[in-house]
Amino acid sequence: MKILIVGLGSIGRRHLNCLKKIGNTELAALRTSKGSLKEPGGILEFFSIEDALNYHPDGVIIANPTSLHIKYAQAFLENGARVLIEKPIAQDVEEAEALSAYADNLRVAYCMRFLSFYKFLREKLSKETAFKVSFKRSFYLPKWHPYADYRKEYTARKDLGGGVIRTLSHEIDLACHWLGSPVSINGVIDKLSFLELDVDDFAFFSLKMPGGARANFELDYYSPININIGEAFTEKGKYFWDTKKLVFVSYESSIEQPLIQVENDFEDMYMDQMKDFVRFTKTGISENATYNDAVEVMKIIKKVENQTIKKERKI
Repeated sequence: MKILIVGLGSIGRRHLNCLKKIGNTELAALRTSKGSLKEPGGILEFFSIEDALNYHPDGVIIANPTSLHIKYAQAFLENGARVLIEKPIAQDVEEAEALSAYADNLRVAYCMRFLSFYKFLREKLSKETAFKVSFKRSFYLPKWHPYADYRKEYTARKDLGGGVIRTLSHEIDLACHWLGSPVSINGVIDKLSFLELDVDDFAFFSLKMPGGARANFELDYYSPININIGEAFTEKGKYFWDTKKLVFVSYESSIEQPLIQVENDFEDMYMDQMKDFVRFTKTGISENATYNDAVEVMKIIKKVENQTIKKERKI
């Protein structure tokens, strides 16, 4: 089985390392060598899409900038490959519609679905009635890829499909995966900090979910300390998590009860996601986000962006 990775930046190389460990696949890459990581990947490399298409890969991972996702994904889908696209699926909803005819053969890499915390919470929230779920993600963009000039990375550039609400859209996917598609959306994005970028570095929004729960999000690019925390309130009590632990506090005891503690959960997450992709390439079965899931995330992002524009026009 042949797997091709389009783009050998940080996430492309992470996927490559996982696939090498899994084994039993022939690996290749399509790249431009224009990014910050120019070293060879130790596999067969192509530098034109024509040569990569003639390789006839069975599975393709699209790991280049967001603005290029649709162009490259469509080319390989038309050639019969099964495709995994890094999130978000595209820059906007209209652009993503070009892939609707290939929905069965594509998935979108919302990797946090594979974290043990979130699998556990999805199961809990399917049995307990949630009334509020909150996510807070914050990090300092210049440290995200310390080997690169953040101003040239897709995360900081509108023309490449960047911005914090797109870069950190994992949490939007999780909320919808747990609770369904929202019935109303309210929020704002903004560029607040001193960072040199032409996209949003702050997003604050709330979704009203079908069962009545609120899902709240606060995302930004400018915290000196990496923050990745969340909480879910149900009729049983409060679940709270960070990158190392998940705890529960009941209304009766008010004492933290450890549920899950991990050391290398993110390493396991990426490995499990690649195992899933290998299975998808072979069988068409996958736990990664579907085309419809990914478009739903883009619709939410678009609604928040449009609300911001309307509010600014009123002023």
